[in-house]
Amino acid sequence: MICFDAVVVLGKELRHEPERAMRELRARAAAASAVHRATGATIATLEARLRGQDDTGSAIVRRLLDELGVPEHAVYREDQTRSTREEVARTLHIAQERRWRRVLVVTARYHIPRARRLFADELGAAALPTVVVHGPPALLRLANVAERTWIAAGEPDAATMARECRAEAVLSTLARVVRPLPFRRSLEIRAGAWLRGYTDGGQAGRVA
Repeated sequence: MICFDAVVVLGKELRHEPERAMRELRARAAAASAVHRATGATIATLEARLRGQDDTGSAIVRRLLDELGVPEHAVYREDQTRSTREEVARTLHIAQERRWRRVLVVTARYHIPRARRLFADELGAAALPTVVVHGPPALLRLANVAERTWIAAGEPDAATMARECRAEAVLSTLARVVRPLPFRRSLEIRAGAWLRGYTDGGQAGRVA
């Protein structure tokens, strides 16, 4: 098992199909919990409060980690990212600040290709940190019984996978269209905030 300095739980918008979305988020939290137990990696969660949510995404992940017994000191939390592009940029900024050399990112299987492309785009020629992106099922071997249950329950069915993959393809196409623009990063971040109904609710910023 390769050791990681941090494992980042990418956020999940809960407004659409909230029960399924929460199962997916539980699976990501369970995978992060398993990696923390196996390697001692810090768990990072960064998402802001989005439309239709009573709390920030990072606070929700923090509560899920509490249920799994992850100690408070093992979690780095912020309440400010509103899109995958922003999560990627913020992850790399924090990694440099905290000198994380190897970072594992956990997200849904249908989201992995776009997340990997965004990390590659943001990293450019930088040698560090090394970033690996996986879905929760790839980390099952490290999980205990509770974590395995959450990971299994969070796996999308075939119809959901097909639908989400189509949505990811559209987003990837749009990203290629705006790629030549000098302000594409800020455009993607603003578009993500608008699409996901971002509201800071007075809660944005670092909390742990």
